Amino acid sequence: MPSDSGSRVETPIYATGVSQIRFTQRRATGAGAGAPASYWLLLMFLFLLYANLPFVLPVTEILRPAKVVAGGALAALLAEAMFGKRTLGFAWPEGSLLLGFVTVAALSCLTALWPGYAAAALSDLVKMALVYFFIVNCANTERRLRGVMWTIVVCGVIPAAGTLRNYIHGNLLEGRASWLGIFSNPNEVAYSLVILLPLAAVLAAGAGLMPRLALLGISTLYVGAIFVTFSRGGLVALAVVVGIYAWRKRSIWLQAVLMVLVAAGLVLGGKYWSRGADFSGLKGDVTFRQRLATSEVGLAMFADHPLLGVGLGCSVIAWPLYAPKDLYSRSSLVTHNTVIQPLGETGVMGFILFASFVGFGIHYARKLALDASRPSMANLGAGLEIAIWGFVVCGLSGGYLLTWFPYILLGLVSSARRIQGDG
Repeated sequence: MPSDSGSRVETPIYATGVSQIRFTQRRATGAGAGAPASYWLLLMFLFLLYANLPFVLPVTEILRPAKVVAGGALAALLAEAMFGKRTLGFAWPEGSLLLGFVTVAALSCLTALWPGYAAAALSDLVKMALVYFFIVNCANTERRLRGVMWTIVVCGVIPAAGTLRNYIHGNLLEGRASWLGIFSNPNEVAYSLVILLPLAAVLAAGAGLMPRLALLGISTLYVGAIFVTFSRGGLVALAVVVGIYAWRKRSIWLQAVLMVLVAAGLVLGGKYWSRGADFSGLKGDVTFRQRLATSEVGLAMFADHPLLGVGLGCSVIAWPLYAPKDLYSRSSLVTHNTVIQPLGETGVMGFILFASFVGFGIHYARKLALDASRPSMANLGAGLEIAIWGFVVCGLSGGYLLTWFPYILLGLVSSARRIQGDG
């Protein structure tokens, strides 16, 4: 494991030469050995996020473990700041952009088609923003950053295994497998696992044999779960993520192997695809037409409410007012495009802030990846950049504005910038 890099040590003037280096290394390693309580509570919260305990064990809903842990983490973080154990960071400009987006989302509640519904969505967004700032401030060394990445990669096994189990037992939603809670939608299962694959790949670099084998097994589990969700957007994003990773590695052998695997997956997908409609015949595919319609409707909402939109989360409320009359839909639909969703729900102001938030995340992740002064951090930056591109590709066919994962990924990027001394 790499040593922590968040603590700067003043070396006594009498320490020189080799003894000075050993003294500094010993102090730096010791400083990172005891992570603060807020960091461990953050990891526990991330575990609870993926575990969905209230759905697996309904009796735990009485205890509200995620809220208790989140409250404890907030109290611990504030206490550590008050007693001088840490300096809180804000991550400019991403932190300001996120705070601005939350502010605009709050303003959109005032003019929303259903203010109460928008306020509930705002509550979720605030929690997601808090997790972003927790990661920025708690994962403040390379070791802790890797710890957060290991946590979400390992915890991703839970929804992946649950999805595969449901597929094996025939517990399907319109022929597609998913899991529970925030992973109850097959498309969201696929998207949440696609973005973890690049993180697993970069964690394997430089790791020992056993961790590499474990990560290979986890990645295989992810791919299997993505496949049985029969998510076309997820499959496209998987191909894009694998393609970018192979291209960036600049290894002909790796590129050849990965491309063969992707081609085999596409062939098998065409052969065993159990969904009513695959990539062929899209013009007559109801779900494809619905996705296009939600984007058109989202733009219509923006045209009528250009400043603040119809209210955060309220595209599903506005759907009956704008939906095409000849389109079959059993229920109201949210905008299935993460580019158009903030435009229709929070107006031009919200769109600019959210798009800039994501754009700066990609920019700084790429900047980290190209920084040769610290190869281990460059490797992590490369993985984070590819993961964000996975989110962007998935977001072209799904409305993921109010999901946890973009805020976690961008929090990791901002944290890495702080560690690198660039944030």
